[in-house]
Amino acid sequence: MVNIYLIRHGETILNKEHKIAGQIETELTETGKNQAIQTALNLKKQGVSFDIILCSTLKRAKDTAKIISEHIKTSLMEIDDLKEINSGDFEGIALDKLHEICFNPPYKSGGFVFYNGQQLREMYNLMLPEYDDIAQPNGETKAQARERFMNAIKQFLDAHPQVQNLGVVAHGAVIRFTLLKICPETVKEKIKNAEFRIIKYEKEKGFFI
Repeated sequence: MVNIYLIRHGETILNKEHKIAGQIETELTETGKNQAIQTALNLKKQGVSFDIILCSTLKRAKDTAKIISEHIKTSLMEIDDLKEINSGDFEGIALDKLHEICFNPPYKSGGFVFYNGQQLREMYNLMLPEYDDIAQPNGETKAQARERFMNAIKQFLDAHPQVQNLGVVAHGAVIRFTLLKICPETVKEKIKNAEFRIIKYEKEKGFFI
C-alpha cells in the first residue's frame, strides 16, 4: 500500500488577486513561499518522509515542491499531466467578472445552459457530480482533468512498485476532483494553499481513503 500526500502549491499572485489560473503561469507570493516552508516543517515534525515527490510542470507547483524537497531531503520528478485543469477562456479572469463574459448569449455545454454567474461559481466550487462533463469554454471537463491527473499517479506507481510514501505537489482543482471521486463526502471541502490530504493506493484496489 502506498501513502500519497496530495499537496496544493503555495499562494500565488493570481490566487491573491482572486483570478482563475488554470494552466497559465503565476509566481508564488512571499506568503506562498512561507506556506510551503511551514508545510515542509509540519511534515518533517510528523516524521513524514517521501521516497520521491512528483510535481506539476507549472512553476508554482515546481517552486513549492522544491521548497518541500529541500527540507525533507528527497528527489523531485516533474510530470506534465499533474497540471491544473485547463480553464480555457476563463484563465486569468477574476472570479467576480465571470458573469460579464459568459452569459450573453448563455453559454451551453454538455446539454446544460448557464444563465448567470452564480450558477457557474456553484458548479466550479461545489463540483456536483452532475456537472462532471461540463467544460469551461475551450477548456477541459472536470472528468478529463481528474482522469489525466489520477492516471499520471497510477502509471508512476505501477512502474515503481518500491515506492511506499509519495508526495504529489499539484493544484487545488485537480486535487479536489480526485478526492471527490474517491470520497464524495468531500464535495464542499476546500483545500487551502500548501495544505495536503492523504490518500492511499494499491494496484489491485486503486485509490482509496
